[in-house]
Amino acid sequence: MGTHRTHISEPGLFGSPGRMFTAAIAALILGTSVAAAQSDPLVEEAKKIVAEASAPLANAPDVPKVDVGQKLAGKSIFYISAGLSFSFSQEVLSGVKGGAEVLGMSVTTADAAGDSSKASSYIDRAIGQGAAAIVLQGIDPYTVKASISDAKAAGIPVVSTAALPAGPVPDDIAAAGLGGAVNFSVVEVGKKLAAFIAANAERDAHIGLISSSTFRSDALFVQEFTAELARLCPDCQVTPKDSPLMQWQTTLPALVRTMVTVDPKLSYIVPSVDAMVPSVKPAVIAVGAGDRIKIVSNNASLPDMQAIATRTDQEVANIGASNERMGWATVDQIARLLSGQQAAVAIQPMRLFTVDNIGDVDLTKPASEWYGFDFRSFYRQLWGA
Repeated sequence: MGTHRTHISEPGLFGSPGRMFTAAIAALILGTSVAAAQSDPLVEEAKKIVAEASAPLANAPDVPKVDVGQKLAGKSIFYISAGLSFSFSQEVLSGVKGGAEVLGMSVTTADAAGDSSKASSYIDRAIGQGAAAIVLQGIDPYTVKASISDAKAAGIPVVSTAALPAGPVPDDIAAAGLGGAVNFSVVEVGKKLAAFIAANAERDAHIGLISSSTFRSDALFVQEFTAELARLCPDCQVTPKDSPLMQWQTTLPALVRTMVTVDPKLSYIVPSVDAMVPSVKPAVIAVGAGDRIKIVSNNASLPDMQAIATRTDQEVANIGASNERMGWATVDQIARLLSGQQAAVAIQPMRLFTVDNIGDVDLTKPASEWYGFDFRSFYRQLWGA
């Protein structure tokens, strides 16, 4: 009996009913620890960033009026894409055509397929055909600098879309003849995607980050994503990889399989653009990691949005700007340049789509309707058309 009494009074957290008091205290302590973890100020900050980024857009661009009406009617735009097979490029082109139609302009298209030498030859063709303006969509203007200078000599303005980091045209390429640039902010893309992962992942999560050196702006995306994730999730680990555009259908799947196999703790893969996802997703599934790997990306293409909408797919978040609106903003740059004005700084606003807000989006409507704000009416009024 004495031994039994000693056993009952023995201090401890777990064990016989005689220790219920200390067990209750332990539960209280553990419960407090869980609550503290759940109220981590960095997690709360990340959640706030995600909530703000997920809201519909409302504000109009702060740009001066350019009253062109039908003064440009009959003139032509030569649109050269880095890859017309991608839905992103097609949506931007749709916007360029829509804006051009309002101004009475025509659009000729060409697909450089990620080849700068082809892009240069198409610029030469545009010059030979007497185009009024040239659009380089997704093509690094520095790789075709000499041809841009040829266009400048011919009096043809060139506008870059979705290639340079958002903001004013850099002085060196502006001197060569690049008149304007349109893009969303890859800085914001990096920060918002990092915030989503910080808000949803384990605090020591492993993340695979795949960028593309084909795009000059991707270096900035990698920098900002990595820095913001380190701030919001200090114990998260990022493994960066590069996959040039020309390799997406060839070596990218093998790269992904290796990443997933080498790191069994990998829980997120972040392709810098969702045009990589058709190569990434099957590779993840092929190595049996479909249940543990989540995909977060950029551009908000319809197939990726539809995948998020199932709420059972690997894709759980995607940030995008209205690609069609980007096309209209490109035409706005052209209208200004052809009217003797300077191009406006055209940084496109973005919206984050996740499994939490995807139900608010009608995916049966055109992608331009997912973001909020009637940009078509805005530009018509801006142009006096």
